[in-house]
Amino acid sequence: MSTRSNIAIEDPKTKKVKVIYVHSDGYPYGVGKCLVDSYNHYDLAKELFQYGDASYLGDTIGECSFYGRDWDRDEDPAKTYRDEWMYMVDMRGDIHIEYIYIFKNNQWSVSTGKYISPKDCYDSGTSYFTKFESVKDNKEYIKYKDKHEKHAEVKMISQIGKMLSGAGFAGDDIQIQGGNAKKKAN
Repeated sequence: MSTRSNIAIEDPKTKKVKVIYVHSDGYPYGVGKCLVDSYNHYDLAKELFQYGDASYLGDTIGECSFYGRDWDRDEDPAKTYRDEWMYMVDMRGDIHIEYIYIFKNNQWSVSTGKYISPKDCYDSGTSYFTKFESVKDNKEYIKYKDKHEKHAEVKMISQIGKMLSGAGFAGDDIQIQGGNAKKKAN
């Protein structure tokens, strides 16, 4: 299980917004901390969008794992929206993304996905995203930014293959995120 997020950047001139998906460590003290610490200027931040969606972010572009660049997938380029509002409208009802980060006005801000279940709701509930706040002001970021292990989810996922091998599964039967299947499943 990964904490999924989207990161976005607003072009200061056109106000168009580019967006990519980041699969792992999406919480404010994971992806948020990485963005604040390593991509805190427009020119640095916009580099994140040249390779499309990512498995995880690193402190440099070379340390990031991008599906297009590193996994040879061409179906995951950055998406462009007319503006922030159009992007956020498109995200309505998306329960799979837990955090959205946007770089605009020379800072990273975060919006948190929430879910409510009113008693009179026809369905089980509804989801929404909070208003953006500076990542540095986010309660989770403040509480955990100096206590959390970098790439915790990525490291956990990488251990699954070792665990399965130790349980008697053959290498051909194990496929970890981003890996290639060695034989066709029945």
